[in-house]
Amino acid sequence: MRVTVNRHSGVPLYRQIAGELRGLILGGHMVAGYRLPPERSLAHDLGVNRATVMQAYDQLRSEGLIVSMTGRGTFVCSERNLHDPRPTVDAGSVPGRTSPPWPILFSDYSNRFTYHDIASANMAQDPGSGIDFATGSPNPKDIPDDLLRRISSKAFASHAFDGKPESPIEGFDELRELLAARMSQRGVSCGASNIMVLSGSEQGIDLCVRTLINPGDVILTEESTFFPALQAFRSAQARIVGVPTDGDGIRADMLEAYCSRLHPKMIYTIPTFQNPTGRTLPAERRRALVETAIRYQCLILEDDPYGDLRYEGEAPIPLAGVENSGYVIYLSTFSKTVAPALRTGWIEADRNVISRLAALRRMIDQRTSASSQRICIELLRGDTIDRHVSTLVETYRRRRDLMEDALRRRAPRGMTWHDPRGGYYIWARLPEGVKAETLLHVCRADGVTFMPGAIFSVEAGDDRHIRLNFARPDTSDVERGIEIVCTHAARMADGRDE
Repeated sequence: MRVTVNRHSGVPLYRQIAGELRGLILGGHMVAGYRLPPERSLAHDLGVNRATVMQAYDQLRSEGLIVSMTGRGTFVCSERNLHDPRPTVDAGSVPGRTSPPWPILFSDYSNRFTYHDIASANMAQDPGSGIDFATGSPNPKDIPDDLLRRISSKAFASHAFDGKPESPIEGFDELRELLAARMSQRGVSCGASNIMVLSGSEQGIDLCVRTLINPGDVILTEESTFFPALQAFRSAQARIVGVPTDGDGIRADMLEAYCSRLHPKMIYTIPTFQNPTGRTLPAERRRALVETAIRYQCLILEDDPYGDLRYEGEAPIPLAGVENSGYVIYLSTFSKTVAPALRTGWIEADRNVISRLAALRRMIDQRTSASSQRICIELLRGDTIDRHVSTLVETYRRRRDLMEDALRRRAPRGMTWHDPRGGYYIWARLPEGVKAETLLHVCRADGVTFMPGAIFSVEAGDDRHIRLNFARPDTSDVERGIEIVCTHAARMADGRDE
């Protein structure tokens, strides 16, 4: 097998490596069952970082050309998987016709998604009837169904929407005004014209990437962060750079060096109860981050889905409230505090950004569901949502305390974690010798799931951390779930578990 790279080419190295290997596979030079060299070995031979080879292998896995088997290696898929000329046997197929050659028909844009990460996340978030510490959404029992039924009846009985069943692209004016007022209560001075209603805050990330990011643009973020955002950045061919963090979040003191050297287009951050670490950026770091971004004319995309779920301490002012010249673009959602199925979030930004996002959105979904918007309007009138969030805070604080207490009593030596003041997550570091993916495998067999840290990594895979969602499981399951996780971690640390 001969693979070469051209360091003077404008094509990223991982794409060059993937392209060479793809040609060898489809050209028949690497037959089905051929074992590819280990990532570390190929990286050494090519003189590149191991993460580059990992990314190339990820690309080929997502195309269905290779498969990795734990403990055995990475192999070329069978001919039937690649381009079998025989008729397919899928339900609904037409006898005598062949399947399309999907690996070469999918676009480069879609191929840039790292589907193994998505598959890993889906696997972790599918506990069956077990204990779910993995899924990044609330416990279904905590969704206020009765409240939503009452609110829905009231919203649709109103005549306020008669004659205007569809909202503008930016959202109903009343909802935008209510959201602007809520932002002002959090310390962000803005008006309705600075708000656009979204079909979930992830749509806001996608729209901002499409509107602001060109291939090769540098995006700085915490070294572990929300992995759908990483997928969006990778698909745009941005260069993502992870900035080190500590117990207080992103190292604002290091941003000056990163910005002066890399001249980033954007900083993506979750400064309040961060996903996955649960950490919160202190006020002085918030000011330093904003001042550095302004100095280098770098935009900040502030993702704030958990800001209302505070269990102690003072409510931090969002980055969007620290400056008012337009460098901060703010995102939030009702998914974490009301219901994921509501699919309603919002973005606050300079009017120039809102108008550009709205123009682009016209080609995507045109507007957020009018029904969801009506429900949100009723929730935001008076103190309905505040009373609901107050109940959630009490429930989630109790589950967080139960999980931390169980960890203190049951965690093996060398296992550490961050104590979150809000949000959903505890970010735990495993003892030496314990790998997150292996631990997940054995815990799943006992009915417990969590999210392995590698999914959130910007560059090299993180196999030493796990994310535990204390808001998701039933209160009665927290103790038993932590006992299972810690028991297996202790056995693995002692070499007694596979």
